[in-house]
Amino acid sequence: MSIMDYELKKITIKEAAEQLNVSVVSIHNWIKDGSLQKTNDFLTQKNIDDFRDNFLKNKKLSSRANKQYKDSHNHDSLSKDIKKYLKSSMPGEEVSDKYESSLSESHKNKEGIYYTPQYIVEDMMKYVVDVEDKTFLDPCCGSGNFIIEAIKKGISPENVYGFDVDENAVEITKKRIKEISGYESDNIICADFLSQKPKAKSQKFDYIFTNPPWGKKINKIDKVRYSSLYDSGNSIDTSALFYFACLKMLKENGKIGMLMPDSFFNITTFEDARKSLLNLKISRLVDYGKPFKGLMTKAMAFVASKVNGQWSTVNGQQSIVNSQIECEIYDVKKHLRSQEGFLYIPKHILNFHIEESENDIIRQVFSLPHITLKDNAQWALGIITGNNEKLCRKERTEGYVPIFRGKDIFKDKMAEPSLFVNENLEGCRQVADLSLYKSPNKIIYRFISNKIVCYHDTEQRYVLNSANLFVLNEDFPVTYPQLVSLLNSDFMNWLFRSIFNTHKILRSDLEMLPIFHEYFKENEIFSEETFEVYKSISC
Repeated sequence: MSIMDYELKKITIKEAAEQLNVSVVSIHNWIKDGSLQKTNDFLTQKNIDDFRDNFLKNKKLSSRANKQYKDSHNHDSLSKDIKKYLKSSMPGEEVSDKYESSLSESHKNKEGIYYTPQYIVEDMMKYVVDVEDKTFLDPCCGSGNFIIEAIKKGISPENVYGFDVDENAVEITKKRIKEISGYESDNIICADFLSQKPKAKSQKFDYIFTNPPWGKKINKIDKVRYSSLYDSGNSIDTSALFYFACLKMLKENGKIGMLMPDSFFNITTFEDARKSLLNLKISRLVDYGKPFKGLMTKAMAFVASKVNGQWSTVNGQQSIVNSQIECEIYDVKKHLRSQEGFLYIPKHILNFHIEESENDIIRQVFSLPHITLKDNAQWALGIITGNNEKLCRKERTEGYVPIFRGKDIFKDKMAEPSLFVNENLEGCRQVADLSLYKSPNKIIYRFISNKIVCYHDTEQRYVLNSANLFVLNEDFPVTYPQLVSLLNSDFMNWLFRSIFNTHKILRSDLEMLPIFHEYFKENEIFSEETFEVYKSISC
């Protein structure tokens, strides 16, 4: 992909939100105030990168959207202290702890630095047992937790390699290696692994274990170059780029383990990376919850091997026959899943939290005749006033009409109105096409929720941005009451949770759900009982 192709590449609003790590609402706000330019419902990659670069310089992105840059530290002063500690008798592990605790949250976020807790390192590497004459690489080693564990496992320190852009972290790692083995390593290099390779460029490794930078901001020209160099497709977050780069450095029969943000396992922009991973033999998928202080993102890991084996083809993708994956919610539960089973899940989502029997049901359900909401509805976000306190009133007065929040939506009713807004929406910051709000029929649904809660609105209600809405195309073969009964059902909520495992009801996720139009030819509304009968007959 050329630089021109990359910069002009069309990016959806949802994809832009994922790249900038903000909500879809924030993207719409920035489009409205002119910060981002939209053409025919798309943005360009160049527009997004320029916007990000400018905002990071001014620290506006953080203050307006994520509020992640509230603290700072003097890195030069901290580096001087670390150099003193490294020359002292202080143990390297203690120096590491001091350094990590001194880094500000803003610095960690900018660089994507989240040092891996020891219990996660040990758990990820617990099946590393064949170590004689093996080589090991951590391409973003930090202060050396994975590297020290590799040496403890018995891998010779001469065969252990590491890279990191942080000079302090590199020197701490070297000190720790010498303390544990007596070896003064030249294999721990202060450099960016994406642009630097080991001394022997043809060298490949038996083991690669790492926790790569998550969402680190990198130069757009470099991003294009790395994407092309490592064949990462549309997966261009730094964590995905490191995955593809590591894959090129892995020997045949080599093993790779990476700690990733939960988005790697279920967000659209990582689909190409997931497709690649499913071409390996995955041995483990683990959910470690939220181990990083101040970070709401979950940390999850995969361990996989580059092996030869018998392959089958499902939905156009290959998978190793009869390969079983150990799936775990750390310290809570374990179960086995067939690797082939993930190929039946939309977008190659790795929904490893559910068991094989549940996945069989998903596979069965998607085999039923169905349509989806994709290209079959008009969608709109809820209204953003920009200042609810100023623009919304708690009592109805002349010229003001009710406006509803997500929490006001229930399956069978709307709460009594408690907020009112100017009927012409004067002063509101974000407003969709009024015809959608005023449609005689529309479905409104909660946005921030771990379950689908939607309501068929026939009273032209306005909704705030904690709720969204859609209007069905006229030729849609399912009625509004029928669709609402399906989406609100226990079955559909189970299906939604089982696939997406999220606390937001995203349009792109709703558009993937199966709508059983044939079922409704015989049933006025959805019920769990009649659907079970229909499912058993149809399958």
